[in-house]
Amino acid sequence: MMSRKMKEADSELELKEAFKVFDKNGDGLISNGELRHVMTSLGEKLSEEEVDDMIKEADNDGDGMVNYNEFVAILTCK
Repeated sequence: MMSRKMKEADSELELKEAFKVFDKNGDGLISNGELRHVMTSLGEKLSEEEVDDMIKEADNDGDGMVNYNEFVAILTCK
């Protein structure tokens, strides 16, 4: 049981760190520009439409950006 809780804590920390990589300005939201920047840094050449589609897929509240909860949901398929 303790081992499972530690793994969950590690996973949560990893998710927070991953979110920070995308959230360049630290406002708690991932914008199209931030997503494009990180993906380009990783060698992924995405069109404007592809970036928009990625944001739309994760954006549950319709604000045009991805918050931490939306980020976690899309990565953990919840």
